[in-house]
Amino acid sequence: MSERFPNIDWWCDRCGAYLNDQVGFDDHNYTHKCTNCGHKNSISRDNIYESHEDYWNANNDE
Repeated sequence: MSERFPNIDWWCDRCGAYLNDQVGFDDHNYTHKCTNCGHKNSISRDNIYESHEDYWNANNDE
């Protein structure tokens, strides 16, 4: 099966672990529970950022 979001790297919002390589990861699912910390991450177009800085700015009130 092809990826829903080809060439997108997914990272855990809590611990920063790389999700694409984790057992059970499939970007056709709308969530993935990180095997490192157990955090349930949303896998959606709304969570794709150009850079870590863009992610940080969108998710931190400063």
